Amino acid sequence: MKPFNAFVKNNPGIMAKIEQVKRETVEHPEIKPFIERHAVTEDMIDKDLSILQEYKDQSKLCDRCQSYGQCINFVKGHTPHLYIEDERIKIAYTPCPNKKVHDEEQLMKEYVTAMHVPYETLNAKISSIDIEGTERIRIVKRAMAICNDIAAGRPTKGMYIHGSFGTGKSYILGAIANQLKERHIYTTIFYVPEFIRELKAGFNDRTYETKLDRVKKSPVLMLDDIGAEDMTPWVRDEVLGPLLHYRMMNQLPTFFTSNFNKEELRYHFQKTKVGDEKTKAYRMMERMDALTDAYPLNGKNYRRS
Repeated sequence: MKPFNAFVKNNPGIMAKIEQVKRETVEHPEIKPFIERHAVTEDMIDKDLSILQEYKDQSKLCDRCQSYGQCINFVKGHTPHLYIEDERIKIAYTPCPNKKVHDEEQLMKEYVTAMHVPYETLNAKISSIDIEGTERIRIVKRAMAICNDIAAGRPTKGMYIHGSFGTGKSYILGAIANQLKERHIYTTIFYVPEFIRELKAGFNDRTYETKLDRVKKSPVLMLDDIGAEDMTPWVRDEVLGPLLHYRMMNQLPTFFTSNFNKEELRYHFQKTKVGDEKTKAYRMMERMDALTDAYPLNGKNYRRS
């Protein structure tokens, strides 16, 4: 079999095509200045013409890409740069602006760990909260103050937001979580009844302790719809009790929503299938009071409207 170079030399049409590609490449406005600036020789161009073409066909600093997902470059999300090393033309890649934006967005997602939480809650913004009525205005003002305290590392109580169905309690938790996310503060938010079911399943796959410990130690914790779970001594004394005690002792910001006010929640903790246990219920509420101040939220049902 003839060597490739010999084959090309014996085919004038191919040679002419290569020369045309070479001329178009070296005269390209993004390549010609590089050749002149580095005194690139013909021999170097012949050896590394494919490198120059690779550079020519790609986007520089996102000039031909609208986003990271639409990147056309060989190394996605990276801008090519030409350089000379050992008399050879080489190409290197560095992260482009779109890649940096993409990475920041991915990192930001990690600041909120959500379990069984609706999409609208996860995308809530404080600026989108309806502030019609004194209760809502009070809650939004306090939420902003708490976010400032958390960001500054100051000890602060969380919020116990309670009221009737559909008034936007969960949405407010999501808005606070996203406000904290923008300040790079980690938050865990979960729907209490589903989390209890998940913990029970953890006995089978031996993840119970890990799941509870991860939630218990979250820098900021939000328990959505506490009181909606089936109350048993195990839920109260082995799950919620140790969780609240740990957070109280470590002064970790904690938030709750509920359809019950605190007195109704105490009654919920008190009544279990094994009987009436007032002392344990009062002990739970002491922890709740140490962690939060109560904020009523009533008004129209946003789910219906």
